[in-house]
Amino acid sequence: MKGERNYWMGVWGQRLSRRQALRSAARASIGLAGLSLLSCAPTARQAPAVKAVPETVVFAFQENPASLDPHLDLGRGAVALHIHMYDGLYRYDNEYNVWPGLAQSFKLLNDLTWEFKLRAGIKFHNGEDFNAEVVRFNVERHQDAASKSRMIADFNDITKVEVIDPSTVRIVTKAPNPIVHHKFLQGLIVPMQYVKEKGQGALTTQPVGTGAYKFIRWVKDEIIELEANENYWGWQKGGPFEKSGHIKKLVYRPIPEQGSRIAALKTGEIDLFHNISADFYKAVRENPDLDILESPAATQPMIVISQLKEGPLRDKRVRQALNYAVDVGTIIKNIMGGVPLRNASFTGPSTKLSYDPNLKPYPYDPKKAKDLMAAAGYPNGFEVVFDNPELGHDKQNEIVQAVAEYLGQVGVKTRIVPHSRAENYRAKAKTDGSGPVGIMYDTSYTPTGDPDFTLWQKVHSKGVANFGYYDRAVADKLIEDARSTMDPEKRKKAYLEVTRLFYDDPPCIFLWEPKYTFAYNKKKLPALRVIQWMPAFYDYSV
Repeated sequence: MKGERNYWMGVWGQRLSRRQALRSAARASIGLAGLSLLSCAPTARQAPAVKAVPETVVFAFQENPASLDPHLDLGRGAVALHIHMYDGLYRYDNEYNVWPGLAQSFKLLNDLTWEFKLRAGIKFHNGEDFNAEVVRFNVERHQDAASKSRMIADFNDITKVEVIDPSTVRIVTKAPNPIVHHKFLQGLIVPMQYVKEKGQGALTTQPVGTGAYKFIRWVKDEIIELEANENYWGWQKGGPFEKSGHIKKLVYRPIPEQGSRIAALKTGEIDLFHNISADFYKAVRENPDLDILESPAATQPMIVISQLKEGPLRDKRVRQALNYAVDVGTIIKNIMGGVPLRNASFTGPSTKLSYDPNLKPYPYDPKKAKDLMAAAGYPNGFEVVFDNPELGHDKQNEIVQAVAEYLGQVGVKTRIVPHSRAENYRAKAKTDGSGPVGIMYDTSYTPTGDPDFTLWQKVHSKGVANFGYYDRAVADKLIEDARSTMDPEKRKKAYLEVTRLFYDDPPCIFLWEPKYTFAYNKKKLPALRVIQWMPAFYDYSV
């Protein structure tokens, strides 16, 4: 991969002016790390050399994929399959650094126009060619409401896709956008002719990509099987994984219950699973055949504080008090097994561009919490509804109960209201404007490591997932400025300002950034690596 690094850097140096290179660096970066590109993907631990690569690996996730169409299902289990069958124009590593995928390079023609150079000679598993027309088709598919793409909002700022030649495509946006290429990290590329001939639903059960693995079969609720695509471009001479070993056959099994996953791992029925609960850390660590891999999550659970209606929660002193009232450190230690990293503000350390290491998390200080509430006019506390929508998070109910108990100790009485997944409470409440009106367990997620996604959706006044109805003109402007400037320094400055604003005027009770965790058979897979929540079977280091 060293050669690819030199080429990628050379493209910037040879083709772009100094000003354009700065802009491109801003676009290719996650934060300011765009020039820190992948020479060897970071791992949770140093992978030892191994003499042989396993022929078959059986891995398990909690959920059963709803679709094998990468535009329709963004669940963790589904994506772990998608990234082995499909490619994006770009890919990233565990530090959210960006590397070329199906695109080899890009340049900015102006602040609205990106020109991408694509790899030549790439074919889909069915023999169909990958080219610029296919890129245009994928963008238009995301934008078409009829396709039901889960990423329609990410592509609706693109006004035009121009095919210059089979290996050159230009993308024009409505306004300057410094992270256009991030759209193609999760926006994996599907085949144009196949979809046109077979219909929009064909990829759901019969996926066809350009990736390292080809689909074999899917037995609903039981297994999904893939086999290595030996013609995969990444394994060929000069490809990024030319010297990597790879597993020949992948078998995916959905196993919803944690104890069943542990039992299957111990007996050798499976070789790897995600995600391991804090309750089972000790059992895995004590087994000489097993171990745990950890990966940055760029996810932040939080307790959203609603400002939808008049009342104490609209006073920032009260919201500060709620943060002082909860002993987050003890919850991390006693409930979460000490694994997560404490958050001081809205985003955590994986979201580098908005992370301020100088901010210290709110300390546990119930006296200060009571003093702040008294100053705000609530010396005797108040009552709130505590909505708890089922999100499938480890220890979620225990976390909610612990937070409620800490709040009760400073006079904030809570009534916990559970909501099932089927109810889809968060989305419905936002759509009809009914709530939440108190506090709510929620989460934010930054799929590319850039803060734009989560801040725009979660705390901008027009954000579709702004469940706390946070509305600050200064925050809106900072978020808007950061998403419209091509200057990386200006982006970082804006995001740090908004991070400090949230610390002083909190939209939520800040909790932590968890880690994605994988329990695995270390004797069978001694060189296994993970990238985000995805085992890298295509890059099994030998």
